[in-house]
This record gives sequence, C-alpha cells and structure tokens, in this order.
Amino acid sequence: MKSLLSLLILILLSSWVSAQESPQVKFYAEKSQSSITYAMKHPLHSWEGTSKDVNSVILADKNRKTITQAAVSVKISSFDSQNANRDSHTIEVTDAIKYPNISFASSSIKQEGDNLQITGKLTFHGVSKEITINAEKKFVNNKAEITGNFSVNMKDYNIDPPSLMAMETDEEIKLTFDLVY
Repeated sequence: MKSLLSLLILILLSSWVSAQESPQVKFYAEKSQSSITYAMKHPLHSWEGTSKDVNSVILADKNRKTITQAAVSVKISSFDSQNANRDSHTIEVTDAIKYPNISFASSSIKQEGDNLQITGKLTFHGVSKEITINAEKKFVNNKAEITGNFSVNMKDYNIDPPSLMAMETDEEIKLTFDLVY
C-alpha cells in the first residue's frame, strides 16, 4: 500500500512538473501594432495596400519563446492603398464579397533561435494551398514581434490579374507582415 501511494505521488508530481515546464498559452495580435501589407506592380506604376485589421493568434509557452501554432486572418476590404478606386477594384477582382478573408493556419513551426519556418495552409479566393513562410521573432518592450514576407501568384488562386490600359499587373503579390503579440 505504501509503495502504491508513493507511485501515485510520483506520477502526480511528474505530471505537475511537466505541466509547469511547458504550458501552452494563446496570445492574440495587438491590432494597433500589427499590419499586413501587399505590394503589386503594373508596367506603369507600383503600389502597396496595408491592413491594420489583422486577426491572429499564436499558441506558445508563457514567455512566447517557443511558438507551436499560428493562425492569421485579414479581410480583403480592410486593405488601404490610399486610392479608393483601386481598393474597390481589388475587392471586385478578388471576389471579396464571396471570399472576404485571406487566412493562414500553421501545420508546423520549426524554430531555430529567432528564425521561424512556418508551414501551413493559405486560403485565398476559396483556394487553399500549403506554403512555407520564413519569419523572424524578436522581443520589443516585452512583446513578441514576428515579421516576414512571402509572395503568392494570383493565378495559383484562380484570380485573373487586374489590368489598366489593356496591360495586366504582374501575377505576383508580395505580402509583408508585422505581428505583435
């Protein structure tokens, strides 16, 4: 009986220690400090549009040193390129009424120091594709800041590049993110 009680105490103690070593906590991106920017090129000019209405959550240890999962979603209509006509056309070209969000959900995160290699599904225009994104994590004012960039090809997501004066934009959209947790 005494050995059974000792074994039970040992199991409970080891479970408690394991839980104390790596509890997973959800951290939500601070919208006032987070953004996603897209950049596009046309033969006549280039432009960017930025959204500060980014919804994102990470699952990490309590110090945000080790991130195990990440999810991000942004409404296409929230991007501002400083040109209302262009923003309206972006909503039209991307069918943002039918597909209002661009989202990403990680399936794996490899971390080496402050460098992250995040693999997951990017869903855009109703199409989901697995992509890998390289990012960097740093701490500023006791907050984790994750930055990075990647490109997507509009045609891979069944979007015809918009045109101006009978000339199409480049198929590639460059995305840059700065997320603060």
